[in-house]
Amino acid sequence: MASIRLRAGRYKELVAIKAVSQQDYDDIVSALKEAEAGVEAGKAAVESARLNVAFTSIAAPISGRIGKSSVTIGALATAFQPVPFTTIQQIDQVYVDAPQSSANLLRLKKNLANGNIRNDGPNKAKVRLMLEDGTAYPGEGILQFSDVTVEPSTGSFILRMIFPNPDRVLLPGMFVRAVVQEGVNEQAVLIPQQAVVRDPKGNPMALIVNAEDKVERGRLSSIVPSAAAGL
Repeated sequence: MASIRLRAGRYKELVAIKAVSQQDYDDIVSALKEAEAGVEAGKAAVESARLNVAFTSIAAPISGRIGKSSVTIGALATAFQPVPFTTIQQIDQVYVDAPQSSANLLRLKKNLANGNIRNDGPNKAKVRLMLEDGTAYPGEGILQFSDVTVEPSTGSFILRMIFPNPDRVLLPGMFVRAVVQEGVNEQAVLIPQQAVVRDPKGNPMALIVNAEDKVERGRLSSIVPSAAAGL
């Protein structure tokens, strides 16, 4: 490249005094341009290789917990391949979806209309979780929304809740039991679940002590169930 450029410079001076032919000068100028084009092509190839090497290092677009890898080192990877390398999930806070019976929703609305249940003040829409081992999750969640569509096959709709998860206790796919307090009945009495039995018609019953200090079986006016939920 350097020698061709020098020859082209000398030929330019020589052709001016007719010491070399114009054809010889045109040939050396053409050879110089070809050499320069080859240099630029080489630079482009180097830049392309640099970009390809940079693309082999993939940076995650988000931070979170990474799952198992779907590919091994050295495996061929292409753009838009159907199998992802891995899955990254952000679990600082998690969504909990819980199915709820549409009959319970209708009963709740009726109790609210009759004034039997309050749905205002600091006790509005509190949500808590029971973990799979029966322990209570320490954090309290927020009821984000309830779905407006009832699933015809199950007669239920979805409640979505958000829970903080600073200690990473809640994991995607975990089954939990959600206790949603959508209202407060100030005259209600809370009894253990084990004390509730069902009559042949499925109505909730419990043993109570009447005014004469005698034990009798009484029918419960309402039961507020918890809902199985999935993350």
